[in-house]
Amino acid sequence: MVRVCVIKVGHTATFNSSNGEKGQMLNFSVADATKAMTATLNDETKFSQIREGRSLTLRNFLVKGTRLVLSKHTKIMAGQMITVPKELSLKGIGLITPQSPKKSLKEILDAPVKSISTVQGEVVKDEAIKTVQVNQTETKVRTITIQDSDAEIELTLWRELANQPITIGDYVEVSHCVVAEWQRRKTLNSTRNTVVKKTQPQERTVTGQMEAISFGDATCEVCLQENGIFRDYVVDIDMIRGQLQRFGDVSKMTVEQMEDVIVQRLPFQVQITAIRMSVQSILL
Repeated sequence: MVRVCVIKVGHTATFNSSNGEKGQMLNFSVADATKAMTATLNDETKFSQIREGRSLTLRNFLVKGTRLVLSKHTKIMAGQMITVPKELSLKGIGLITPQSPKKSLKEILDAPVKSISTVQGEVVKDEAIKTVQVNQTETKVRTITIQDSDAEIELTLWRELANQPITIGDYVEVSHCVVAEWQRRKTLNSTRNTVVKKTQPQERTVTGQMEAISFGDATCEVCLQENGIFRDYVVDIDMIRGQLQRFGDVSKMTVEQMEDVIVQRLPFQVQITAIRMSVQSILL
């Protein structure tokens, strides 16, 4: 017999038994005054007894490694109140919902396999939903490619997440992604804890070398080299005109004259603040 407190209730997984019958398994964590552990229960009639904060007395269960395995033979009863130290309570939460620090895609490419992270980026590729066999169960998968200012990576969305209403051009934040490696390339996979949400692109500051410029009627396009990578940004002409004041009175300059002033000084370092490829401020 053991007395525990339910710390965190997680997802319910579907599985096939040895005789081919489908079943469900509830994942959760428990703790007492000395230890926190994961637990599973495959008796659906007892799922309602597993509630966060509830103290239980358990009998007739198995221990597999660091996991309590509860079945139809397990006796689950309300028991004496258990006081769990805060650090063990936090550990129990982490066993079901691990921490997911935000990382850039460049950091993900250097991250160890199986590490968990939250990423942001623009959806630049979106493959059709496919069905694959996982443990003899047909499972939906969908692979998208997201991109930020420094890198891009494939992200596979599993099960119900494959139906997310996202499309190319959306800027998304995806939590609790696990790093994998396929054919020597880092990739990401969603997990049971993954949340996908649309968000606004983040403002970022870039220092690079201006290599070329092309003026239009109200905006101009500048080519910046950032760490050996060439990217084109759109800048309002009035921003450029304001920066050129240091070279003299440009208020009456034509677009062609402003272009000449810049081209004569190419290449040179600039600093921009941009949202996606749209420049919000520029310092020549």
